[in-house]
Amino acid sequence: MSDVSIRAVAIGLSLVLGAAAGGQGETEATRLRREIHGSFERQDPARAAELIDRYLERFPRDPVMLYNAACARCRLGELDGGGRFLLAAVKAGFRDFSHMRRDPDLRPLREHPVYRALLDARDAADPLLSARRLERWRERFGESRYRFETDSRTRIHYVTALDDDRRLRMRRTLEQLDRRLGATLFLPPDPGSARHHVLVAVLAPADAAGFFDDPHARGVYRHAERELIATGAGRTLRHEFVHALHHGHMDAVGQEHPVWIQEGLACLYESFEIQDDDSIVVLPNERRNIAKRLDRTGRLLALRELFASPPQRFSSHPGPLYAQARSIFEFLADEGLLEAWYETYVRRFDDDPLGATALEIVFGQPLDVVEERWRAWLDSAPLIVPPSPSEPAGSC
Repeated sequence: MSDVSIRAVAIGLSLVLGAAAGGQGETEATRLRREIHGSFERQDPARAAELIDRYLERFPRDPVMLYNAACARCRLGELDGGGRFLLAAVKAGFRDFSHMRRDPDLRPLREHPVYRALLDARDAADPLLSARRLERWRERFGESRYRFETDSRTRIHYVTALDDDRRLRMRRTLEQLDRRLGATLFLPPDPGSARHHVLVAVLAPADAAGFFDDPHARGVYRHAERELIATGAGRTLRHEFVHALHHGHMDAVGQEHPVWIQEGLACLYESFEIQDDDSIVVLPNERRNIAKRLDRTGRLLALRELFASPPQRFSSHPGPLYAQARSIFEFLADEGLLEAWYETYVRRFDDDPLGATALEIVFGQPLDVVEERWRAWLDSAPLIVPPSPSEPAGSC
């Protein structure tokens, strides 16, 4: 999501909050919010700050607008002012710390004492907050059918309705993924940092009603709550668990990667084998067949179009777009360049957040040549005969 798009979302939230304030100032507040949005779009933080001050005279407890005030001050180089407004936003109810970590507007503030204190306090509170979440799950489902466990090393809470054999195999698989990807792909920028707890709930299908917006979904990861919910211990669980690991890494590096990368990586590790040396070998699955069919019928998107596709496009066409995104990462893995690409991408993120530049660097060729190589690889890759999968290709 671009900086302007992020700002548009924040202003949109503020529209809702401001409307709730009601009263005769509502029309003026709506006009001010639109002018503030326009000022950010025009890269005019001084005008935005002036308008935000005027808005906050009427609605001083609007948490999103206080956050916007912090962003405007940081853009102007007024870091102490930015810190004061950020603290006020959190006191007023702003809780999207993941966005705070990633927001480029706040980059100049990241070493400021107020910014560090806010994040340190949030990190320190994580064990208590996550333990409370686990207790709420225990109160909801009880211990007659569910098992509640905590792995202190991985910081994973488990809520499972599985027999012992499947539960242990599930935990071993997730812990292998966590260990391997944490050592090769999602490397923490600060080796001494502790990540937030994640809750993994594998529910009986009858208990899952109401957890998924899509009735066909079998799993979801909600990063704001750090909760992964699935109805089985198979491919969908692995898919969503990689989302959890990836989101944690994006928080750590202060980046928000586009949906093709998020879904492509999650799809990639749906099918894999752990070798004797603890390495992971990615295996093809039926998504390759979908990608090959798209190639054969001329319906593969050009890479630049895929890279720029918004989340809504992926959610409305999950089968073909997930398959194409996975095939790119399967190609990178087959070429032995997956880790090098991701490391280059993270390092060069500010230059190209969509990922094309990193591809050109690791292959040493222009993107159109890389695209030709990927299409040739896909064309020659054998079709897969899946073993009657229980989870359809577009369900994750």
